[in-house]
Amino acid sequence: GGAAGGRVYSFVFYRSVTAFLLPLPLAGFVKSPMSETKLTGDAFELYCDVVGNPTPEIQWWYLWDGARKRRVTINTAYGANGVSVLRITRLTLEDSGTYECRASNDPRRNDLRQNPSITWIRAQATISVLQSESGTLQ
Repeated sequence: GGAAGGRVYSFVFYRSVTAFLLPLPLAGFVKSPMSETKLTGDAFELYCDVVGNPTPEIQWWYLWDGARKRRVTINTAYGANGVSVLRITRLTLEDSGTYECRASNDPRRNDLRQNPSITWIRAQATISVLQSESGTLQ
């Protein structure tokens, strides 16, 4: 056997957020995404950690020009608190945009008659992907 020819670098970016929703049930972001500039072929991870009782549901959405474009399909792991990681291993120019983490433990959160802004707290990260220089070693 031989060593793998390539490496995948994972970068973790987060900033602390102290905003909490009141009254109970309590839900608030512990770590929320932040913006970053990357090159094509790079990898990135966005962490969204949420505290709340009951444990909040976490969703990731991909936004473009402020409009909801699509929900990002991810694997969400729940521990004592809600923790979710969005990973993209090989960025393309089409991955540029704003990624939004939404969290809620409101029992009405999926009631379509409710205004979503009432029951979901949100954190956004804008990812700018630039074309890497041609001829970069692979």
